[in-house]
Amino acid sequence: ERHEIVAGQVMSTDVKCLRPVERAGVVYELLRNYSHGTFPIVDTASQGTLYGTASRSMLCTLLQRRAFGSPDVLSEYDGCGSLGPKRLSPLVQWDTIERAYPRYPTIDDVEMRPGEENCWLDLRPYANTAPYTVNETASIQRTYRLFRTLGLRFLCVVNHNNQVVGIITRKDLLPEALADSLIKGRNAHLYALENFA
Repeated sequence: ERHEIVAGQVMSTDVKCLRPVERAGVVYELLRNYSHGTFPIVDTASQGTLYGTASRSMLCTLLQRRAFGSPDVLSEYDGCGSLGPKRLSPLVQWDTIERAYPRYPTIDDVEMRPGEENCWLDLRPYANTAPYTVNETASIQRTYRLFRTLGLRFLCVVNHNNQVVGIITRKDLLPEALADSLIKGRNAHLYALENFA
């Protein structure tokens, strides 16, 4: 009997996302608390569609260079309104960001001053707006082929509306992880009952 595993069974659903324009304190705390190398940027104005991705090294560099606008540059922005094309924080040139390679700053090199956590960090100029993605219904064979042929470290998993529903890393494609996913797939009704109780 053949069991087809799909990306939605293998992905981690605990995805830490940022908005295209985010509070500096939110970015700082995310980098402090999670060691991920890349974070999806989700456009909450369009029901959570994938806007792009931001690398950890780029985020740390932007925070270290204080590339954020004042807290009142956006009054009452809740992430649901349209931002328009206006840049909301100072622009750090790409060559300045890349000049630090290979010794990018880490989050330990960043010091947040009082009041800076409420400043706005406009990630739109720095986002990779064309990241590789896979649909949650894609076969695991296709997903594995993408990792191998493109040398990827992660893939954002999206639904049919291009909304981020999960993330797959190389560890998720190891034989042990795939075996666990297959067991979960066969016994999905049991896991649903456990989570419901």
